[in-house]
Formats: sequence, C-alpha cells, structure tokens
Amino acid sequence: MEVLKRAIKPETYISFLHIYPTTWGITGDICLIRESVANSSASKFVGHKLKLVIPSGMERHRIAGCAVIKVAGNVGDGHPKDHPSEWEAYIDVDREIALAALKPWGFNLIEFTN
Repeated sequence: MEVLKRAIKPETYISFLHIYPTTWGITGDICLIRESVANSSASKFVGHKLKLVIPSGMERHRIAGCAVIKVAGNVGDGHPKDHPSEWEAYIDVDREIALAALKPWGFNLIEFTN
C-alpha cells in the first residue's frame, strides 16, 4: 500500500467577538467561522481574517444558523473588551488556535499551571 502525501492548505476564517447577555451580566466568546460560510450566509460576520489549518469536525456550535467554532470565553465581569487578559480557551480547542484567534483582538489567555 502506498501512502499519499498532500499538503494541507490553510483556509480563511473570520475571528469575531460574539457578545451576549446572561443572567449575571454581559459575556462574550471569540469564535471562528469559515469565510466561505460567512459569505454565503444572510448574516454579516465582522471580525479579523485569519489563515488557519483547523481539523475538521470542530464546528460544533451555531450562531445565526451558521456553523462556528467557539474558541475562547471571557471570564471577567462586565463587557468582554474591558478585560483583555481574562479569556479562557474552551475544552478541545488547541492552545495555538486560541492564541491565533485572540491575537488580532489584543486579548490574552489566562495561564494555568498544573
């Protein structure tokens, strides 16, 4: 059996900030959506364009009927933009993907030491 090698091409994603109210106040998530999905949607996704290689099957959430990847959530009190250093990556999201999605926004991940 011969193993075929092929390059994995990065796709263009839009990193956007999804802000929503909760019972305790306002919170937010940094999400990624494929540019092709965003362009075919009736909804407008405003954010930063990134070229990333992301494994398939990570788009588990839906916003405005479109499949998205929730990358990180804000853990501070108040508006998410007021707490640039209080972001936590979601489970099953690679740290490098989270850092790449947060970087254009000037946000940082909380560092945990185990």
